[in-house]
Amino acid sequence: MELKEIRPAYSQQPKKDRTQATEDLSVLSRFQNLSLLDPNTSQRQASLTSDGPRESAEESQHVLDLTGYRKLRSVGQGSFGVAILYERQSDGQQVVMKQIALGNLAKPEREMAMNEVDVFSKLHHPNIIAYLGSSVRGDLLLIEMEYADGGTLAQMLDGRSQSEPLPERFVLIILEQLASALSYMHSQNILHRDLKTANVFLHGKGTVKVGDFGISKIMTSNVHAQTVLGTPYYFSPEMCEGKEYDEKSDVWALGCILGEMCCLKKAFTASNLSELVGKIMTAEYVPPPNSYSDALRHVLGLMFQIDPIARPSASELLQYWIPLIYRNLGSSEGFQVEPQHTNSKGPELLLKVDSMDGRTVAKAYGEGSTAVVGTDLNRNQPNERTVLYQLHSFGTSSSLAPLHLPPMIKIVQIATRGQHFVAVLEDGTVYSWGEGDKGQLGHDALETWHHIPMRIDAIRSRKVVSAAVGDGFTIFRTASGMLLSCGDNSSGCLGHGNKSSLLVPKPIAKLEHTPIVQVSSGTTHVLALTEGGIVYSWGSSENGALALGKRIHVALEPERVILPQLVQNVREVYAGPDCTILITPQGDCYCCGSNAGNRLGLGRKVPVTATLHKIQLDAAKRPNIVAVSVADTHSAFLIEGGYLVTLGENSSGQRGAGHKCELAHPTIVRQLQSRYVVNVKCSQTYTVATTDDNCVVLWGMRIGTPESTDDCSESAGRNGSAQVYPSTSNFM
Repeated sequence: MELKEIRPAYSQQPKKDRTQATEDLSVLSRFQNLSLLDPNTSQRQASLTSDGPRESAEESQHVLDLTGYRKLRSVGQGSFGVAILYERQSDGQQVVMKQIALGNLAKPEREMAMNEVDVFSKLHHPNIIAYLGSSVRGDLLLIEMEYADGGTLAQMLDGRSQSEPLPERFVLIILEQLASALSYMHSQNILHRDLKTANVFLHGKGTVKVGDFGISKIMTSNVHAQTVLGTPYYFSPEMCEGKEYDEKSDVWALGCILGEMCCLKKAFTASNLSELVGKIMTAEYVPPPNSYSDALRHVLGLMFQIDPIARPSASELLQYWIPLIYRNLGSSEGFQVEPQHTNSKGPELLLKVDSMDGRTVAKAYGEGSTAVVGTDLNRNQPNERTVLYQLHSFGTSSSLAPLHLPPMIKIVQIATRGQHFVAVLEDGTVYSWGEGDKGQLGHDALETWHHIPMRIDAIRSRKVVSAAVGDGFTIFRTASGMLLSCGDNSSGCLGHGNKSSLLVPKPIAKLEHTPIVQVSSGTTHVLALTEGGIVYSWGSSENGALALGKRIHVALEPERVILPQLVQNVREVYAGPDCTILITPQGDCYCCGSNAGNRLGLGRKVPVTATLHKIQLDAAKRPNIVAVSVADTHSAFLIEGGYLVTLGENSSGQRGAGHKCELAHPTIVRQLQSRYVVNVKCSQTYTVATTDDNCVVLWGMRIGTPESTDDCSESAGRNGSAQVYPSTSNFM
């Protein structure tokens, strides 16, 4: 929703000569329904952080009392409806409900309103206002979205005087976040078409977020601009001329925002539409003050290229040009700006934000950046933190998008199985997202899908150090060794002695006085290890994965596993899909459960085993097994020295042997013998490993990738051989 600017329009257009009017007629005729607001008048918009404007009778008649929500106040009114701030009673979270009366709209306007839902629901990015759902009640369209409690960028700029320029690093931090959002949108073939400071929202956590997708466009081809949409100050030259335009028009608008942040006024200023269009079509913009670096000024000039082909893309800005500005600034520049005509330092920009422990602290707004800045405000080493990316991949195309997690956090573990995800942070807090229809997210609610990671407040008082995820359930381990569980309990995986499912994590009573040092989960069973090397298992398995004997297929609470006579204790437990693997302090490996594809190395004629058997990787040697990963039909064992050995099926080349032919015995991944492997993960048809020199290695068949012809030769393995892709960042 566009929040209306409370500014008077010109009642009388300034005079201009007849010749100029004739020349501009073809362009200006497209602007007949738009009025140019006075660029020198302050932007006095309805604040998102104050009590906001008083609702009119016309507005309030469409406002609903929603079940499960407590109305707080109106935060804006636009052309199609109102935006109301509510508090969700289930978790106390504040959300904005955009309410649009469809019955009052003409057909094109109704299509525009529904288009916003269509576009909004496709976007999931930390620098885009989060879409939380939508519904239609009578003739009222409700769009629930994230609430940004810091107001808009337009309001922030309006509150500063010309003698208070923004520090360059502050400007860059906002620019990089907006470029990240645009790059993601454009990768999803979506144009914003109304990017402006009034549609950039400031979040109290230190991030900026793009909103208002009412006139956005899902691109199937270039958009032909027959009508004028958006705000004139941010129009690109091709939009002014009615030419076809694409994502480069959004880049022009981003340049307008950058110029506005530097100059604290519109990048293109004019007293009438004719003058404004003339300046846009000749790129006659207000130059940034000399206090800003030459690199920033150069990049702004690139964004204001009249020819859209000459402008950088949002992705190029993010990956090349913005880092270039940072590098040219050096480690000590750009944190403060000398105000013009004075010698005092520019004011520090601080926000009051809630820390993880509930305290309110003041921090620099720049700490909300979603990319590494280089140095902190004290010019020390870069702040160490984790940015978690989600990989979208199909066929030959792929994209990485950062997930919406708090800035300046460190992730110690990511647990996932199926379609739900859990992130354990260094400070002991836990975030979850994904499928939540069985209560596995721990949010005290059944959710079909939760796109944005959300903190599990029910265990906020406990310091969680690890998590294990199964089919519709989650197990948490605290620093004291306590286990808690939630989600689907139809298989007894929660360990509470019953089959009652839970929406909120609850301690497992039988292990309450038995400190656990490790927990691992299969599809429908769980393993726990004590400090003394004792193993417990519970859940369900028809194939003997519980290691409790041939006759025990279900255990509703933890039961102690009887180890083989030669095994005194266990160093590590691993629960694969319907199988169990135990690693001893000596590096030996014992297994039970399903031997699908001979993934446990028991031989093709042994489909299952309910008793623990030793895995033989090399008859001549006794390799020390460091870690293991098991998929549906194959497995990978990381052995001492950084070597990788695989077992099981090879029909997709997932064994890394360079071909897709059957392999009867364990084989070493020869292509990785020159590297030191530190981690491995098996999936259904492929395998992923990481090395000590920060490389990600993949082999096998990826769903959606065209297959080449089968080849059983050791040398020709296009689909099966390991292919190395160096990475400059650690992705968890």
